[in-house]
Amino acid sequence: MLELRNVSYQIDNRKIIQEINLKIESGETIAVVGPSGSGKSTLFRLINNLISPTQGELYLNGDAYETINPEELRMEVSYLLQESDLFDRTIGDNLAFPANIRNDKFNRKRAKALLKAVGLGHYNFNTSVSHLSGGERQRITIARQLMYKPKILLLDEATSALDIHNSEKIESLIFKLADEGVSILWITHSNDQSMRHFQKRIRIVDGQIEKEEDLR
Repeated sequence: MLELRNVSYQIDNRKIIQEINLKIESGETIAVVGPSGSGKSTLFRLINNLISPTQGELYLNGDAYETINPEELRMEVSYLLQESDLFDRTIGDNLAFPANIRNDKFNRKRAKALLKAVGLGHYNFNTSVSHLSGGERQRITIARQLMYKPKILLLDEATSALDIHNSEKIESLIFKLADEGVSILWITHSNDQSMRHFQKRIRIVDGQIEKEEDLR
């Protein structure tokens, strides 16, 4: 489904990503680990087409990234950042945003189901996000990201602000998507989390894949 061929990224003379080769199949789940500053988030920005490689090629279903409309590509490859980036309005406004940018109808039934799945079913669409805690805001961000099912879901420390109970809720929701064919790449600094659910674990050090483990 997704393939990186000799992908590198550098700024001036500093190589941040160095000749990464990686194949990700439909429904595959991969934990991405490594020290801070090793290039993990830059790798995700490349996969999400937020930046372009200075060397190498990325392919989605055999098509080179440069031949795919950028907006279409980002709908297929969804990137959930570590920080909450909600609009300072209501829960409903935030959950409706993905439909608005697609000129589509807001699926209220799916939105309610996702709110319940992330443990926020007691709130309604008119609740202002300004009243929510940091962990609740993060869960709303996750629900918004999942209003449409992508082909590939990138998560960068997506449960960092959550307690164990709510983190496990989110993990359950995310890995059900993998059962439906969504490929999951998840940056985590939790060794326990990186060993749960995942089929593979790759360790990135100094912009290179130092180790790739099969956890199946």
